[in-house]
Amino acid sequence: MCTRFALKTKPAELQKFLGLEQIFEWEARYNLAPSQPVPVVIRPLESEKRELKFPRWGFVQSWAQGGRVLVNARSEDIQNKFLFQESFEKWRCLIPMDGFYEWRHEGKENKPYFIRMKSGKPFGVAGLWAPQDHQKQPVDSCVVLTTEPNSVVKAIHDRMPVIIQPADFGLWLDSEHEMDFDKIEKLMRPFPEDAMEAYEVSRDMNDPQTEGPNCIEPFTNPGTLSLPF
Repeated sequence: MCTRFALKTKPAELQKFLGLEQIFEWEARYNLAPSQPVPVVIRPLESEKRELKFPRWGFVQSWAQGGRVLVNARSEDIQNKFLFQESFEKWRCLIPMDGFYEWRHEGKENKPYFIRMKSGKPFGVAGLWAPQDHQKQPVDSCVVLTTEPNSVVKAIHDRMPVIIQPADFGLWLDSEHEMDFDKIEKLMRPFPEDAMEAYEVSRDMNDPQTEGPNCIEPFTNPGTLSLPF
Protein backbone atom coordinates (compact mmCIF):
# COMPACT_ATOMS: atom_id res chain seq x y z
CA MET A 1 0.00 0.00 0.00
CA CYS A 2 1.04 3.59 -0.51
CA THR A 3 2.06 5.22 2.78
CA ARG A 4 4.65 7.80 1.63
CA PHE A 5 5.08 9.98 -1.40
CA ALA A 6 6.99 12.96 -2.76
CA LEU A 7 5.76 16.15 -4.41
CA LYS A 8 8.55 18.48 -5.51
CA THR A 9 7.25 19.93 -8.80
CA LYS A 10 7.11 23.73 -8.77
CA PRO A 11 3.66 25.29 -8.16
CA ALA A 12 3.45 26.97 -11.58
CA GLU A 13 3.96 23.65 -13.35
CA LEU A 14 1.50 21.90 -11.03
CA GLN A 15 -1.10 24.59 -11.71
CA LYS A 16 -0.92 23.91 -15.44
CA PHE A 17 -0.80 20.13 -15.06
CA LEU A 18 -3.80 20.01 -12.72
CA GLY A 19 -5.94 22.58 -14.55
CA LEU A 20 -6.14 25.04 -11.66
CA GLU A 21 -6.91 28.71 -12.16
CA GLN A 22 -4.40 29.97 -9.62
CA ILE A 23 -0.91 29.05 -8.50
CA PHE A 24 -0.82 27.74 -4.96
CA GLU A 25 1.94 27.96 -2.40
CA TRP A 26 3.80 24.70 -1.93
CA GLU A 27 7.29 23.90 -0.70
CA ALA A 28 8.84 20.75 -2.13
CA ARG A 29 8.20 17.70 0.04
CA TYR A 30 10.07 14.44 -0.32
CA ASN A 31 8.57 12.29 2.42
CA LEU A 32 4.86 13.03 2.89
CA ALA A 33 3.35 10.66 5.44
CA PRO A 34 -0.08 9.73 6.85
CA SER A 35 -1.77 12.20 9.21
CA GLN A 36 -0.04 15.11 7.46
CA PRO A 37 -1.94 17.63 5.28
CA VAL A 38 -1.54 16.88 1.58
CA PRO A 39 -2.66 18.88 -1.49
CA VAL A 40 -5.63 17.42 -3.37
CA VAL A 41 -7.60 18.72 -6.34
CA ILE A 42 -11.40 18.68 -6.10
CA ARG A 43 -14.31 19.86 -8.22
CA PRO A 44 -17.06 20.91 -5.80
CA LEU A 45 -20.61 19.88 -6.58
CA GLU A 46 -22.41 22.40 -8.79
CA SER A 47 -19.09 23.95 -9.88
CA GLU A 48 -17.05 23.74 -13.07
CA LYS A 49 -13.84 24.97 -11.43
CA ARG A 50 -11.18 22.77 -9.91
CA GLU A 51 -10.02 23.82 -6.47
CA LEU A 52 -7.29 22.82 -4.08
CA LYS A 53 -7.74 21.51 -0.55
CA PHE A 54 -5.26 20.31 2.06
CA PRO A 55 -7.00 17.48 3.93
CA ARG A 56 -5.26 15.27 6.43
CA TRP A 57 -4.05 12.02 4.88
CA GLY A 58 -6.08 9.20 6.43
CA PHE A 59 -9.75 8.47 7.06
CA VAL A 60 -10.52 8.10 10.75
CA GLN A 61 -12.49 4.93 11.43
CA SER A 62 -14.37 6.21 14.46
CA TRP A 63 -15.84 2.80 15.29
CA ALA A 64 -12.42 1.15 15.50
CA GLN A 65 -10.51 0.99 18.76
CA GLY A 66 -8.34 4.08 19.12
CA GLY A 67 -9.82 5.66 16.00
CA ARG A 68 -7.66 3.71 13.54
CA VAL A 69 -6.59 5.72 10.47
CA LEU A 70 -7.08 4.26 6.99
CA VAL A 71 -4.68 5.78 4.43
CA ASN A 72 -5.42 3.48 1.45
CA ALA A 73 -8.67 2.10 0.07
CA ARG A 74 -9.01 -0.74 -2.41
CA SER A 75 -10.67 0.61 -5.54
CA GLU A 76 -12.62 -2.66 -5.77
CA ASP A 77 -14.36 -1.80 -2.47
CA ILE A 78 -15.59 1.74 -3.05
CA GLN A 79 -19.03 0.62 -4.19
CA ASN A 80 -19.74 -1.86 -1.40
CA LYS A 81 -18.29 -0.25 1.74
CA PHE A 82 -20.29 2.49 3.44
CA LEU A 83 -17.16 4.39 4.45
CA PHE A 84 -16.39 5.04 0.76
CA GLN A 85 -19.80 5.18 -0.93
CA GLU A 86 -20.68 8.76 -0.02
CA SER A 87 -17.19 10.00 -0.88
CA PHE A 88 -17.38 8.33 -4.28
CA GLU A 89 -20.67 10.11 -4.98
CA LYS A 90 -19.69 13.54 -3.61
CA TRP A 91 -16.01 13.91 -2.79
CA ARG A 92 -13.64 12.39 -5.30
CA CYS A 93 -10.21 14.00 -5.48
CA LEU A 94 -6.92 13.87 -7.33
CA ILE A 95 -3.66 13.68 -5.40
CA PRO A 96 -0.59 14.99 -7.26
CA MET A 97 2.66 13.10 -6.78
CA ASP A 98 6.15 12.98 -8.25
CA GLY A 99 6.61 9.47 -6.96
CA PHE A 100 5.68 7.11 -4.15
CA TYR A 101 7.58 4.71 -1.93
CA GLU A 102 7.11 1.00 -1.35
CA TRP A 103 9.10 -1.48 0.70
CA ARG A 104 10.39 -4.79 -0.64
CA HIS A 105 10.76 -7.66 1.82
CA GLU A 106 14.15 -9.35 1.47
CA GLY A 107 14.77 -11.83 4.26
CA LYS A 108 14.63 -9.85 7.49
CA GLU A 109 15.01 -6.52 5.71
CA ASN A 110 12.48 -4.10 4.26
CA LYS A 111 14.17 -2.08 1.55
CA PRO A 112 12.55 1.20 0.41
CA TYR A 113 12.09 1.91 -3.29
CA PHE A 114 11.02 5.09 -5.03
CA ILE A 115 8.58 4.58 -7.91
CA ARG A 116 8.03 7.33 -10.46
CA MET A 117 7.47 8.15 -14.13
CA LYS A 118 10.51 7.65 -16.37
CA SER A 119 9.88 11.18 -17.62
CA GLY A 120 10.27 12.57 -14.11
CA LYS A 121 6.95 14.37 -14.55
CA PRO A 122 4.21 14.53 -11.86
CA PHE A 123 1.12 12.36 -12.03
CA GLY A 124 -2.36 12.35 -10.48
CA VAL A 125 -3.61 9.60 -8.17
CA ALA A 126 -7.28 8.87 -7.55
CA GLY A 127 -8.41 9.61 -4.02
CA LEU A 128 -11.47 10.18 -1.89
CA TRP A 129 -11.93 12.87 0.71
CA ALA A 130 -14.61 13.63 3.29
CA PRO A 131 -15.36 16.02 6.15
CA GLN A 132 -14.95 14.03 9.35
CA ASP A 133 -14.84 14.46 13.11
CA HIS A 134 -11.61 13.62 14.89
CA GLN A 135 -11.35 13.96 18.65
CA LYS A 136 -14.57 16.04 18.54
CA GLN A 137 -13.04 18.44 16.02
CA PRO A 138 -14.06 18.78 12.34
CA VAL A 139 -11.30 17.77 9.95
CA ASP A 140 -11.14 17.03 6.23
CA SER A 141 -9.53 13.67 5.52
CA CYS A 142 -8.47 11.78 2.40
CA VAL A 143 -7.40 8.32 1.25
CA VAL A 144 -5.42 7.01 -1.72
CA LEU A 145 -7.17 4.46 -3.94
CA THR A 146 -5.16 1.38 -4.89
CA THR A 147 -5.34 -1.31 -7.55
CA GLU A 148 -3.43 -4.36 -8.78
CA PRO A 149 0.26 -3.63 -9.49
CA ASN A 150 1.89 -3.42 -12.88
CA SER A 151 5.09 -5.39 -13.45
CA VAL A 152 7.33 -2.59 -12.14
CA VAL A 153 5.52 -2.36 -8.80
CA LYS A 154 4.78 -6.09 -8.54
CA ALA A 155 8.48 -6.79 -8.00
CA ILE A 156 8.17 -4.73 -4.80
CA HIS A 157 4.56 -4.78 -3.59
CA ASP A 158 1.17 -6.35 -4.35
CA ARG A 159 -0.76 -3.05 -4.68
CA MET A 160 -0.18 0.32 -6.32
CA PRO A 161 -2.00 3.67 -6.38
CA VAL A 162 -4.63 4.23 -9.06
CA ILE A 163 -2.90 6.64 -11.45
CA ILE A 164 -5.31 8.63 -13.60
CA GLN A 165 -4.37 9.64 -17.14
CA PRO A 166 -4.52 13.47 -17.55
CA ALA A 167 -7.23 13.08 -20.21
CA ASP A 168 -9.43 11.43 -17.55
CA PHE A 169 -8.94 13.99 -14.76
CA GLY A 170 -12.29 15.59 -15.57
CA LEU A 171 -14.14 12.28 -15.58
CA TRP A 172 -12.77 11.30 -12.19
CA LEU A 173 -13.37 14.68 -10.55
CA ASP A 174 -16.92 15.17 -11.86
CA SER A 175 -18.77 13.66 -8.89
CA GLU A 176 -21.91 15.59 -9.75
CA HIS A 177 -22.58 13.97 -13.12
CA GLU A 178 -20.31 10.91 -13.44
CA MET A 179 -21.56 8.31 -10.95
CA ASP A 180 -21.73 5.30 -13.32
CA PHE A 181 -19.34 2.96 -11.54
CA ASP A 182 -18.93 0.76 -14.63
CA LYS A 183 -17.61 3.78 -16.52
CA ILE A 184 -15.42 4.94 -13.66
CA GLU A 185 -14.12 1.43 -12.99
CA LYS A 186 -12.20 1.52 -16.25
CA LEU A 187 -9.93 4.13 -14.67
CA MET A 188 -8.95 1.75 -11.86
CA ARG A 189 -6.46 -0.26 -13.87
CA PRO A 190 -2.69 -0.55 -13.32
CA PHE A 191 -0.79 2.24 -15.04
CA PRO A 192 1.30 1.10 -18.07
CA GLU A 193 4.59 -0.28 -16.75
CA ASP A 194 6.66 0.94 -19.70
CA ALA A 195 6.15 4.52 -18.48
CA MET A 196 7.39 3.85 -14.94
CA GLU A 197 10.59 2.98 -13.11
CA ALA A 198 11.66 2.04 -9.59
CA TYR A 199 14.96 2.16 -7.72
CA GLU A 200 16.18 1.55 -4.20
CA VAL A 201 16.66 4.56 -1.90
CA SER A 202 18.29 5.13 1.46
CA ARG A 203 16.74 3.62 4.57
CA ASP A 204 17.02 7.07 6.14
CA MET A 205 13.64 7.90 4.59
CA ASN A 206 12.01 5.20 6.72
CA ASP A 207 11.79 7.91 9.38
CA PRO A 208 8.81 10.17 8.45
CA GLN A 209 10.69 13.09 9.99
CA THR A 210 13.43 12.77 7.34
CA GLU A 211 13.04 15.34 4.56
CA GLY A 212 14.95 16.65 1.57
CA PRO A 213 16.15 15.56 -1.88
CA ASN A 214 18.29 12.79 -0.39
CA CYS A 215 15.08 10.81 0.20
CA ILE A 216 14.70 10.15 -3.52
CA GLU A 217 18.37 9.74 -4.43
CA PRO A 218 19.31 6.24 -5.70
CA PHE A 219 20.96 4.08 -3.06
CA THR A 220 24.55 3.55 -4.22
CA ASN A 221 25.65 0.74 -1.92
CA PRO A 222 27.83 -1.50 -4.15
CA GLY A 223 26.11 -4.58 -2.68
CA THR A 224 22.67 -3.51 -3.84
CA LEU A 225 20.98 -5.93 -6.21
CA SER A 226 18.93 -4.73 -9.15
CA LEU A 227 15.27 -5.63 -9.32
CA PRO A 228 14.36 -8.35 -11.82
CA PHE A 229 12.29 -6.21 -14.21
